[in-house]
Amino acid sequence: MGNTGHGPVHGDGDGDGQGAAAPLQPWALLGLTLGVTAIGVEGLVISPVLGDLASTFDASPAQAGWAVSAYGLALAGAAPIVGLWGDRVPRLTLLRAALGLFVLAGLLCALANSLGALVAARALCGAAAGAFLPACYAYVGDCTAFADRARAMGRVMAGWSLALTLGIPVGGVIAQWWGWRLAFVAVALLAALAAWRVNRMPAAPLPRPAAPANPAGTTPASGSGPASRPRLDRAALPLLALNFFDMLSFYGVYTFLGVTVQARLQLGSGGFALFVACYGLGLMASTLNASVLDRFGKTRVLRGALLLLACLLLVLAPATGHPTTLAAAMLCWGALQGLAQTGTATLVTQVSERARGLAMACLSCTTYLAVSLGSFGGGWVLTHHGFEALAQGAALCALLAGVLLQGWVRKTA
Repeated sequence: MGNTGHGPVHGDGDGDGQGAAAPLQPWALLGLTLGVTAIGVEGLVISPVLGDLASTFDASPAQAGWAVSAYGLALAGAAPIVGLWGDRVPRLTLLRAALGLFVLAGLLCALANSLGALVAARALCGAAAGAFLPACYAYVGDCTAFADRARAMGRVMAGWSLALTLGIPVGGVIAQWWGWRLAFVAVALLAALAAWRVNRMPAAPLPRPAAPANPAGTTPASGSGPASRPRLDRAALPLLALNFFDMLSFYGVYTFLGVTVQARLQLGSGGFALFVACYGLGLMASTLNASVLDRFGKTRVLRGALLLLACLLLVLAPATGHPTTLAAAMLCWGALQGLAQTGTATLVTQVSERARGLAMACLSCTTYLAVSLGSFGGGWVLTHHGFEALAQGAALCALLAGVLLQGWVRKTA
């Protein structure tokens, strides 16, 4: 494709979209990666310290779990609200403010003297994360050409795998030896380091006055200039639905995989953590090598990943009874999920160029709605029909995500 940036975008490596003339160096994205890592640890660190929290505040584990719900709901609610005006604020300004609020909220978690105060501080953490994540992904879209964007996006999203493989174990050790409060302080310090690195990043380029690059030349919404209220391009809606079903397939199974594996293999939480580490390694391998999306085509690789995810989920239930098979399945699951997440985020950054912040906010919102619905619906399926039916339902969701992608490709061709 030419370098005008206005040609069709089919995700197959053609077309460069808009962005910086030269790709960002990996060190320039380090602040974003550290920020994603801090947010990932903050979102997951409650699990290993839930019993300690309940003991500190003389509450039941279910009551202490409100701290988890508050974080997820606040993130899902804040992301689209901030996204409505986030495209009118310089990306770095929003990133700095979000990380500053996140550091403050993390310290408030450490200082909480009641469960209510902890829940409120966790909600503030979620709101800060809801502001940071969309701006983070939108910044990558602003500063990298579409042809190279998946590689940069993968480096940033590797923060999730770092949180899973390193952050949570380290946080658990800190909590075990020095208390859960210091674990929150450690996360706040990591976020402060991310803020320092973000402060040294180059500013994102301003949007071009010309019409944005859209898949197959779709017409941008009227009044979508930088001075007007951002409007989400309709071409992004199928991709947002795709993300919802992909995340639903993941969280619906992952939430209840631990109790299933521990029961079938007679393992403790530490034993299951080894399988989680396998997932994290697979996720890291695919996000750090997300350039395969650029090389072989974004929609092509994403389509294959979703299809293979559906197949893997169908065999996941039998694998839970065999440690070696389960470890291999978790490794593959992480690798495929990393490609799916990176590919989806990369495509969404392109189809809503003038409302990129809003589009990425909606992406985060659909993710955390899937977290809530996956946990609720997955629990019902598990109770009434068993883990096999749960995994089959997740496979169907992954397949539906693939169908949505195929429909989007045909519509924009």
